[in-house]
Amino acid sequence: MSNHRGCDRSSWVGLAAVVCIGAAAPVGCAPPAPAAHTPPAVVLRLTTGTPGAGFHPLGQAFDRSFGAANGPMTLSIQESAGSIANVEAIQRGNADIGFSYADVAYVGFVGQLEGQRRGFDRLRGVAVLQLTPVHLIVGAGSGLRDVSQLKGRHIAVGLPGSGSALTAEIVLQALGIPRTSVRLEPLRYSEAGARLAVGSIDALFVTGSDPVESVRTAARAGARLLPLEGQPIERLRHDYPFLRPMSIPAGTYPGQPSAVRTIGVDNLLVCRRDLDEAVVHDFTRQFFAALPSLPLLRLMDAEQAPATPVPLHEGAARFYRERELRR
Repeated sequence: MSNHRGCDRSSWVGLAAVVCIGAAAPVGCAPPAPAAHTPPAVVLRLTTGTPGAGFHPLGQAFDRSFGAANGPMTLSIQESAGSIANVEAIQRGNADIGFSYADVAYVGFVGQLEGQRRGFDRLRGVAVLQLTPVHLIVGAGSGLRDVSQLKGRHIAVGLPGSGSALTAEIVLQALGIPRTSVRLEPLRYSEAGARLAVGSIDALFVTGSDPVESVRTAARAGARLLPLEGQPIERLRHDYPFLRPMSIPAGTYPGQPSAVRTIGVDNLLVCRRDLDEAVVHDFTRQFFAALPSLPLLRLMDAEQAPATPVPLHEGAARFYRERELRR
């Protein structure tokens, strides 16, 4: 007792300080707890396409899916003319990710894209999505029954910078139809579908996953799909291996009682080489998690996803390696 009474005030102050600093400090003396770490928000610019074809609704579906995930990664959707415009935007750094057809991505990467002097060295692959059909649809009043009758006709092919425009010219050349013998008009697909419905153009080439809105618009007015098959198309497939045979199932469009044979090209998800590896890895992981909610990609073969015709981004490659290890 006497020792306690003999302690001076300064001793008690020192003891209190030690207690406050120690692990068993009273709440009022404890330092504030560190704030929980919140990953910084990442906004990726996704370049898609124009309304009426395949890339535009796919981009909207991606936006909805990533938004519903409530994760740190969101998308900023940028409309474009299409596949060629998308790889150009990625090469320039004006977009982070985008859709492209396999032939356009490859030709751009190796430096053989028309009007470009050098290869697109900033272009990298994320995933092969699915085989996408080429549609040739002709107006109800055009009188066209066969592709050989396209000479002298007025044909919409999509805006400059679209993959559909490139494919249309390749197909016409394979059919022995010189560019000078037809009137090719670059139109937005939604406008082309409407004009085909009223008969102010004769035909429309458009590449996109079914159902394509511009094709459906024209078909409601009696327009018909023509098959792309036969010896000229077989020779084209031999010379241009990106194009593969496929069919548009019966009943996909109004007034289509039977399947229509055509050709298709793979749709890709591509990105910039200089995107951070962790960002692309997380984007790829989130995309595969969202895949069941993307009906436009219902035919995607996830096992073939890494087989892009341009080099995979390191972040995507790491995701695929991890996926293999988890099996």
